[in-house]
Amino acid sequence: MNIWSKLKGLTRLQRVTLILFVAMIVNSILDSTIGYQLLGGDLLGVLFTFSLFFLILSLIKPLTRRLVWRVRNRLLVTYVLFGVVPIALIFVMLGIGSYILFGQIAANLVREEIQRLTDNAVSAARAVALLSDRPEDALRLFPGMSVVVRSGSSLRDIPVDGIILDIPSWITPGFKGVVQRDTTFMLAAAVRLEAAGHRVDVLAYSPIDSKMLGEFDPDLGAVSVYDTQFESADGGVRLSESKQPSSGFRFTTSRRGQDNPNPQARPIVTSARTLPEPRGFWDFQVEWPSILAVTRLDGTSHNAILAVASRASMFIPRLFSSLGTIAPIMGYALLVIAFIFLFVEVISLMLSAGLTRSITRAVHDLYLGTKKVANADFSHRIPVRSRDQLSELAASFNGMTEQIRRLIDEVKEKEKLEAELEIAREVQAQLFPKGIPQLKTLELAGVCNPARVVSGDYYDFVPIAARYMAIVIADISGKGISAALLMASVQSSLHAQLTNRENGETPSTATLVARLNRQLYENTPPEKYATFYCSIYDDQSGCLAYTNAGHLPPILVRSGNASRLEGNGIVVGILPDAPYEQVVIQLQPGDLLAAFTDGITESENEKGEEFGETRLAGLLVEHAAKPLDRIVEIVTQTVREWAYDFDNRDDTTMLLARRV
Repeated sequence: MNIWSKLKGLTRLQRVTLILFVAMIVNSILDSTIGYQLLGGDLLGVLFTFSLFFLILSLIKPLTRRLVWRVRNRLLVTYVLFGVVPIALIFVMLGIGSYILFGQIAANLVREEIQRLTDNAVSAARAVALLSDRPEDALRLFPGMSVVVRSGSSLRDIPVDGIILDIPSWITPGFKGVVQRDTTFMLAAAVRLEAAGHRVDVLAYSPIDSKMLGEFDPDLGAVSVYDTQFESADGGVRLSESKQPSSGFRFTTSRRGQDNPNPQARPIVTSARTLPEPRGFWDFQVEWPSILAVTRLDGTSHNAILAVASRASMFIPRLFSSLGTIAPIMGYALLVIAFIFLFVEVISLMLSAGLTRSITRAVHDLYLGTKKVANADFSHRIPVRSRDQLSELAASFNGMTEQIRRLIDEVKEKEKLEAELEIAREVQAQLFPKGIPQLKTLELAGVCNPARVVSGDYYDFVPIAARYMAIVIADISGKGISAALLMASVQSSLHAQLTNRENGETPSTATLVARLNRQLYENTPPEKYATFYCSIYDDQSGCLAYTNAGHLPPILVRSGNASRLEGNGIVVGILPDAPYEQVVIQLQPGDLLAAFTDGITESENEKGEEFGETRLAGLLVEHAAKPLDRIVEIVTQTVREWAYDFDNRDDTTMLLARRV
């Protein structure tokens, strides 16, 4: 069960590889025991090799990812793939090409020597044919050459114990090439001469032995001939590790449909020449084969191997022999160019290493900087070491962190200020009426919606004795904290006057406003002022006395009609002795009085049109019979829907009073 769970934990590629491996083992056991395989062994081997290759790739992939995670390692791998690998491949290709080139040159030179000796056999055959009555004299010019002469019906071998005793029937006049008897290879040529009805056939031949091969050009190196019994159409030649001291070649041959009991070809003949010691690491040994067509004396043909082993230093002088005395100069010039190229390559490598280090160091500095920022350390600064784009990026990063640090400080200050403003809002909320006073003949309601945290608008209900109620509304110039502070000053001044009444008498609204005006004038800057509406209601008689100091005229709704309570006083806090008047009106049952600030009437829509007092009056007339809280809600919602930029609105305050 444990093994099954482990098998289930393998990936699909691991399972396929394991199955192929087991199948190969089963096939090997069956083949060794009964000589039979269930599946194709070669196909299984190929599939297993591919599967194992991809499995190894999948296993080393995480390690490769970890290795190239850093930019420096990634750049190094890139340089290796795009720089080192192509150069290495070029050198490998250069080495392989040089080996093939020098090997082919050596093989061609050997074949030229073979051709020269073959032509020499042709010349010997012609000379003997011309001097058929004295062939020995002709052969003195061609040492080592043997001939077979057929003149008419007579046949003569020179020397008598020669290798070839007769001219084979398949050899025709003009033949030249390599013939074989047993294990002996010979260069042979046939010539026929006819004169005055007399015909002479001559076959000249010379054994290919160590002496002949030793007379080859000394720059060719060691030459060997191998009898491979090789048929070009049916067989093949394979070169393997050398065991021969002369040429270094080892050949194995095979025939289709035949078993070869001796797969190693043995050299029939080889030169006794040994290769010189290498002149340096560059002086590599060249070993190259060449096909040599051979015909046996019975007329059958096959191929032998003509192998040559040499060194690069033995061919270089031959390649530059056409330059004569300037060849050494050319060699030194090539050497100087090679050193120049090497110097340029070293300089390029040093520059590339410097550029790589600057790039990777800058990226690493940025990585460390981001880690510091992630840990909320905005004091860390990336070193700027040069003047390039990466350095500009580092400088920008430093500027960004400095800006973030500054913004965080500002946010902290803002949060602190907002906390203080929240405290101020809570304090200001205590200045507004905590509850609606209950009167016998009058209903009251009020609301203040600040544009910011605190408001510069003010409304209040202040009871005076048992039968009077002060109803006030004001709009302080400006917004925010300064307006809120001035609003608190107005509230405290008003309450101080209403609670410290002389002789217990109810003061007139004009007197209250005049005193408030002087107080604000003396204790506030010249640019600070306030519009102020102050009224006192008599709960017994229903009379309303009021003074309007520059405030928007309240709207009185009576019997379905709206009118304005005009006033002619100036705003408070501008002039120290500004005159103010008190106006008294009689409120009738059902009358609705609405006092408001300009935040309601001056709200603009997207076309720039103000809400205006006309629309406000229409709303009041339409909904005059509804509860005061509902009227306040309707007006506030209508103004909110009308306003285009409600977030930048002014403070909106409304105060409602209805006679019952």
